Amino acid sequence: MKKIIAMVMLVVMTAGTGISHAAAQKGNADSSAILKLVEKYKGEEGFETVTFGNLAVGFVKMIANATAQTPEDKAALDMLSGIRKFVAVEYEDASASAKASFDKEISALLAGAEKIVEVKDGGDSVDIYGTLSEDGDKISDIIIHVPEESSVVCLFGTLDVKDLGTVMKTANE
Repeated sequence: MKKIIAMVMLVVMTAGTGISHAAAQKGNADSSAILKLVEKYKGEEGFETVTFGNLAVGFVKMIANATAQTPEDKAALDMLSGIRKFVAVEYEDASASAKASFDKEISALLAGAEKIVEVKDGGDSVDIYGTLSEDGDKISDIIIHVPEESSVVCLFGTLDVKDLGTVMKTANE
């Protein structure tokens, strides 16, 4: 699955302005509604959540900056400089009905958002939502939903496509 996500991010990085017009026609995912949904399921049996707010993200960036040693480390830091909140939900151990309920609710919230990329590999799919800037240089509020692995990862803020490309290039070397 990591290879799939890497491939997806490469597609996003190289797509640039080709999909930015379509992205402008749809809205951002409603980050406050997604956060409310995460809060609703937080503590439910089988749900694991991790949330880093602006302060925690800043602290992690500060530590990472102090320990960054390679050009790849610096590129990753540059890429993450625009992120203000990180949220991850893993619900693989939840009951089948809870999984179905969460998937239905998150899918409804993402229905109005722009799906940047959809990748299917065998029985797995990765859906990545976000909004590209008019010029295709920035991606805002990225949400990665992998229903078959019962996971959602949200990066609220803005990523520079060029920085993302640098990180993906060094990761694949």
